[in-house]
Amino acid sequence: MKSFLKSVKRQDGFTLVELMVVVAIIGLLSAVAIPNFKKYQAKAKVSEAKLQLSAAYTAEQAFFSDFNMYAGCLPYMGFDPGLESANRYYAIGFSSVATIDASAHLSAVNSGLLATACPATGVSTAGGVAAISSTSANYFVAGKGIGAAIANSVTFIPTSAYGTQAAAASMVFTLGAGGVIDSGFTTAGSSSTLTLNQNKVFSMLTNGY
Repeated sequence: MKSFLKSVKRQDGFTLVELMVVVAIIGLLSAVAIPNFKKYQAKAKVSEAKLQLSAAYTAEQAFFSDFNMYAGCLPYMGFDPGLESANRYYAIGFSSVATIDASAHLSAVNSGLLATACPATGVSTAGGVAAISSTSANYFVAGKGIGAAIANSVTFIPTSAYGTQAAAASMVFTLGAGGVIDSGFTTAGSSSTLTLNQNKVFSMLTNGY
């Protein structure tokens, strides 16, 4: 019995100072790791924008191969992420529409383009799920963000449009994407923005994280 009591008394434990040191170390590690983790999360969300822009780019190029012009009627081209808006951080499309050259548009109509679905003047729409009913929608808003901050209007999409299509020099386009992916950058001027042009060149305009 005595030997058992002696062995119990000899057992060592942690002192309060040692425990406080451990807690302090954990606090320091958390202070460094959490911001880096949030930045990693934000970077991962950017891949969504690149995928969406690439899909829209493919639709534009397929449309061009059929009608020899670019336009803003994205759903008519086959790009319509409206149903997925609740799962998307980025608004995407054209922030402004252009009037397509009459000759270029008439030539496209003669090649089978449905003018009512893809008009020469272009149609700006509220985007999101509501845009599904409009084949001429030129942008789609996001339904997901950081808290109440969501890219739910065209103002989040950077300057982007398509040319008049009057000649080779104006047969161009720049697609835009903008999203709220970090709690420190929630306004239309500070949130993440990217563009993709007809040459498939990505440009990261604002990190947004």
